[in-house]
Amino acid sequence: MADRKTFIPVYEETEDAILARIIGHSAMATWRKEPGDFIYDAVAPDAREILQLQIGMDAVLQSAHAQYAEGDALDEILSDAGLTRLPATPNQRALQITADAGVVIPLGQTFTALILDVNGNPLQYTLDKALSFSTAGLTLTANLTCTTAGAIGNLATGSQFILTPTIPGVRVIVDAGTTIAGGDRETDDEAFKRYDFKVNNPDTGGNKSDLKRWAEEVTGVGAARVIPRWNGNLTTKIVIAGADFTPGSTQLVADVQNHMDPGITGLGEGKAPAGNRVTVVSATALSITVTATVSYFAGVSAADVKVAFTVALKDYLEKIVFSDMPVSIAKIGSLLISTEGVANYSNLKLNNGTADIPVGTEQIAVVGAVTI
Repeated sequence: MADRKTFIPVYEETEDAILARIIGHSAMATWRKEPGDFIYDAVAPDAREILQLQIGMDAVLQSAHAQYAEGDALDEILSDAGLTRLPATPNQRALQITADAGVVIPLGQTFTALILDVNGNPLQYTLDKALSFSTAGLTLTANLTCTTAGAIGNLATGSQFILTPTIPGVRVIVDAGTTIAGGDRETDDEAFKRYDFKVNNPDTGGNKSDLKRWAEEVTGVGAARVIPRWNGNLTTKIVIAGADFTPGSTQLVADVQNHMDPGITGLGEGKAPAGNRVTVVSATALSITVTATVSYFAGVSAADVKVAFTVALKDYLEKIVFSDMPVSIAKIGSLLISTEGVANYSNLKLNNGTADIPVGTEQIAVVGAVTI
């Protein structure tokens, strides 16, 4: 997979260089050209305008190539390849609700989480299907969708929710956690990664690359791995991770299965070609624990360092999902020493050992306990 490159301007010069070239022209050899002189003051604005033209020419050049293009320009290139940028998707989760007999919670009822978004407003979720409680003390599962798309809705299991407005007779609300993780709008780097994959693995009517791309186009899927002939000829297993690069939920597995090969029949009623029986499963989590003895610079909060390192560790583990690469102790050591506030470290261990951690074909490495 090609890395996305940083665009280096081709035409742009400095204003001073442009002005020096203009007043240095042989046609002006006999003129005084100091600031304040007629010729200098007459051509100085031209240098600024030429610079703007050069910047515009570089912008056109940058926008013409997928590896450099950004924003709307990249969207146009994606469109030419039959792709569209993936939008932000909302978190979906389940609540366990206990209520009195006769209580009805209507479709679209708002549930408010006691957690604020980036604007200081509480996150809200709406009920996907009405609930009716026939007997007292009955507990039903409420499936909710966050009204704000993006990873911000991926709250921890056990978060607190209240009904807005309240409904008399509802006794207990317990958050059972995420069923499908929300995802942020696809970044330029992520979009280019899909574009590069498609360009280098063109459609062929259902080969391994096609199956991977088709699985990853399902809302909520962060990554997919294709295992051909896992159970004999004309069988394929697709292992998926959620948008947050943790094991996919039961609902997400069902969604991808229905998209690829409903019922595992091989009848070609999904994206997979007829004759190919596709089985979709969730990846299993391989917890990576990290322990180390760390010395800090003066005035540094150990708790802040742990948070920053954990974020960097999570980002690294997401990047190696389904890559066949082991979890590298050297890489994690590099992340630790480069964390702001860390002066040095020793006794670094992963899962109580000092070797790289191999990741199985159907596994994804996730952050476990971090003790530093």
